[in-house]
Amino acid sequence: MRLRSTVSGIAGVLLALAGGVAVSGPAAAADDPPRTPYHEMHANCAVNHTLNDDPIVFPGLPGASHNHSFVGNPTVNAASTPQSLVGGTTSCEDTLDASGYWFPTLLQRGVPIQPDKPTVYYKSDVTDYRTVKPFPPGFKLLVGDARAPDVAHFTGNWQCTGYKGSDIPPSCPAGSSLQVRLTAPSCWDGVHLDTADHKSHMAWPVRGVCPADHPVPLPMLEIKLPYPLRNGDTSGLAYSSGGSFTFHYDFMNGWDPARQAYLVTYCINGGRQCNGFGLDPKKP
Repeated sequence: MRLRSTVSGIAGVLLALAGGVAVSGPAAAADDPPRTPYHEMHANCAVNHTLNDDPIVFPGLPGASHNHSFVGNPTVNAASTPQSLVGGTTSCEDTLDASGYWFPTLLQRGVPIQPDKPTVYYKSDVTDYRTVKPFPPGFKLLVGDARAPDVAHFTGNWQCTGYKGSDIPPSCPAGSSLQVRLTAPSCWDGVHLDTADHKSHMAWPVRGVCPADHPVPLPMLEIKLPYPLRNGDTSGLAYSSGGSFTFHYDFMNGWDPARQAYLVTYCINGGRQCNGFGLDPKKP
């Protein structure tokens, strides 16, 4: 009986091989998302004003904050709300993104430096990028920590040609810009549009899946700010909030809801890399 079973098993393997059927390695589940290198959209927006305001951390208190540089909706000030932004004008390439994005102003020996071509990426940070939902109306988020005590507490990175690290390098090659990047958690609790710390309504995915207490996957925001340097000189750089490790940014959702929903479906759920106008020339 054992011999017959063994022979039968060998015959089955040979039959599978003859038919061109793979017999080793895990089979892809029927509900796995198609493999794609991209699932993102870009918000490319110019800096349009600076203020000592922060309508998320210090709402209704003009002048209460360190200096911020604002991109997106040009009317953002201490009194702004998500509702006041929707339908407004914008410095973003997509004219229906009237969101407010802001970050501390970078200074070099006290002189402000503004980034060239700031970009906020909207990406999937969960394995099944098809499940990502748009940011809900009224949503607010603070990313990073303006009170971080040292470089060890900074979760972003600094880059220039030949360098990538958690702090500003001693210098960069002439002609190189200095970039800072910082990503945000992307799993929402599904209930709160904001919380007291402006962070707790969001959490990080665990092994590509949102945790049970924050079950809704939203776009993962990642900001990229390329700062121009004169001859690669990084000396005397500091943020209005303090050292390089205090970098942070705020997001107040001012998207036209239908436009954002379309872009999330087309770009992120659709496995595309959309530019600031919501187009992917390589995958129309």
